[in-house]
Amino acid sequence: MNRTSLARTLAAAATALLTAACGTAAGSSGQGPSAPPAPTTAAAPARVTHTLPRDPALMVLPATGAESRWTQGLDVFVQQVARTAAADCAHDEGITPPGQEVPLAFISYAELPDLAFLGRHGFGHGTEVPVPTPAASPAAARSGGAAETRRCRAEGEAAGAAVRDVYLPVQQAWFGALTASRNDPAASRALRDLPGCLADHGYRVRDENAFFALVDSRLMNAPAADYAREDSALGSAYALCMRPVEAAREPVRRHLRERFLAEHAEEIRGLRTALVPALRRAERTYGLRLAFPTP
Repeated sequence: MNRTSLARTLAAAATALLTAACGTAAGSSGQGPSAPPAPTTAAAPARVTHTLPRDPALMVLPATGAESRWTQGLDVFVQQVARTAAADCAHDEGITPPGQEVPLAFISYAELPDLAFLGRHGFGHGTEVPVPTPAASPAAARSGGAAETRRCRAEGEAAGAAVRDVYLPVQQAWFGALTASRNDPAASRALRDLPGCLADHGYRVRDENAFFALVDSRLMNAPAADYAREDSALGSAYALCMRPVEAAREPVRRHLRERFLAEHAEEIRGLRTALVPALRRAERTYGLRLAFPTP
């Protein structure tokens, strides 16, 4: 079980428990996660914020788990645009909207663990994605034919792409550059200490991926009455034990971002000019509101 499969599994589990996946203080200054609280009582439900970062480029170029909340919100917004455009097309055709079956979820990034959120909410509880008010549907919507369904899907995909293409090339380049932080010697040394720290909390695993496999197993098999306690304990232990690793990685990522900003100055200027207007335009067109997860 790797990080990606864990994220998918836990997103599904979270949806079944009336919540989505993770994030933390999107309206924060982006200075990195705070120390997670001990799991003494159940945390207040995670919420959303509509506050944009001071620099819109941070939505595309996150360097910390806290900053990744903006990126999660951006990802979900593009999906909402695509779904809404497809639903509008279906409404005009009098057919059932295609591709609306699976609820949307804020999904965290393995490269940017959001320790503050995990420490407070665990792995299986997160922020619900706000559900936009749907357009009025015909009283007797029918299943669409293949051609109608394809056309509405294509309209949705084109609408989402119109927003995503404003930032995607820069974002892809940034996430490629971000992988260099994996090789930082200080972070690698701290990561070697992770199994020992987790063992001190009762989780005997050989490495981080083995811990994720344990999380997957424990949460998928926990009785409903024990789920929240189990999840809180797992999230708190991981957040605490990963703090030295992230303390080493975050300065490296910030340095990488400064270099990236300098090397891609023209693209970043264009991004800063175009991104927020494109988002606001989509909000008006589709009756949506950009939102970010926050604890």
